[in-house]
Amino acid sequence: GPSERSPGLVSQPPSQSSDDPEPVKERSCDTLAMCFLSILNQGLRSGGGIGDVLRPPSNSEPLFLARVLYDMLFYFIVIIIVLNLIFGVIIDTFADLRSEKQNKEEIIKNTCFICGLERKAFDNKNVTFEEHIRNEHNMWHYLFFIILIRVKDPTEFTGPESYVHYMVDNKCLDWFPRLRAISLAVEEGADGEQNELRTLQAQLEKTQQTMNSLFTQLESLRDQMTEQRKLKQRMGLFHNAPTISNLDKH
Repeated sequence: GPSERSPGLVSQPPSQSSDDPEPVKERSCDTLAMCFLSILNQGLRSGGGIGDVLRPPSNSEPLFLARVLYDMLFYFIVIIIVLNLIFGVIIDTFADLRSEKQNKEEIIKNTCFICGLERKAFDNKNVTFEEHIRNEHNMWHYLFFIILIRVKDPTEFTGPESYVHYMVDNKCLDWFPRLRAISLAVEEGADGEQNELRTLQAQLEKTQQTMNSLFTQLESLRDQMTEQRKLKQRMGLFHNAPTISNLDKH
């Protein structure tokens, strides 16, 4: 019968009646497709691989070593390597999703939704990051303003409201203060004035030193001209003085 042709995979269905003394065994590997489905079904669900499902081989069979090698290869390649690769891909995917979620939460927590400035931009400033997102760039205030210009009569718009209405209709975000904050601008302006004052003071000191050096050089030049003038006067007196021969003639 069919049970004598191949000692391969067999399955044992539940007995139809309690009167049957022996259960009927069904063949599970008569065709290639049936073998593939049986190995896929039984081999992957068994902890030790397909060797737990196949008939145990006898030591006297000529293909005993080949059967052991086949069972071991199936166990190592399919059960250990392939399944762990699949589980590793799944775990890495969830890890990436968790990391992406953490990055989004970090951005929401430490970055202003309106201007995009980070928390560190407000370190050592007069305005903290919490005060900035609560008072200066409160995203709900911006939302309320957009709703206002949508429900308000366009004939009653002010200049800024008309501008924002035009930008919203054109889906343009240039009216948002990107990487700018009024509190930082004021502090930067004050710092700029102080830097300018320090620069002017340094230039003034340098000019004063130059003037002192020029004054010293002028004093030295004046002293030299005075000495030269005195020397010329003495030389003139010496040439104009009467000699002894001139006195004898007189």
